[in-house]
Amino acid sequence: MKSAAPGGNEPPYRELLAAGGLIALDQLSKAWAYWSLRPTEMPVRVIPGFFRLRYAENPGIAFSLFDSGTPAMRMTLLGIAVCAALGASFYLWRTPAERRLLRVTLTCLLGGILGNAIDRVVHGAVIDFLDFYWGAWHFPTFNIADSCITVGAILLALDTASDLRRAPESGA
Repeated sequence: MKSAAPGGNEPPYRELLAAGGLIALDQLSKAWAYWSLRPTEMPVRVIPGFFRLRYAENPGIAFSLFDSGTPAMRMTLLGIAVCAALGASFYLWRTPAERRLLRVTLTCLLGGILGNAIDRVVHGAVIDFLDFYWGAWHFPTFNIADSCITVGAILLALDTASDLRRAPESGA
């Protein structure tokens, strides 16, 4: 017999397992970067002139915003991450199984948020290592958790736009 999530929804066990998989993939890739790239501090060119693997620690958030690295800032960012993860988990648990896109969205967000939160606890900063560039242009170095958050944000925008298009049809 299946237990139902609040509101009679199917529990999001698959999504929570998938979020755990994203966290594991993120943490394994960062462990590799920590042990392989950090000691040499030399980037590894994968596609010359476009993509390399380069170890970096980011005490701030995306694009190194709020990167002061003070203990108060680290605790604030960790607190925000914990609140965001709890919110995503709560919303995931409440989302009907039929809303697959929203469940995938929340899974990506949860995996990314927790992947970076683990770094903040263990290393005091987020480990980044994926580095794209083209000539003088350089995209901020990032990681798999950042990619999950970005994909989740894009999917959230698509899901919201889809809801807005459906709203006039339903008379809402």
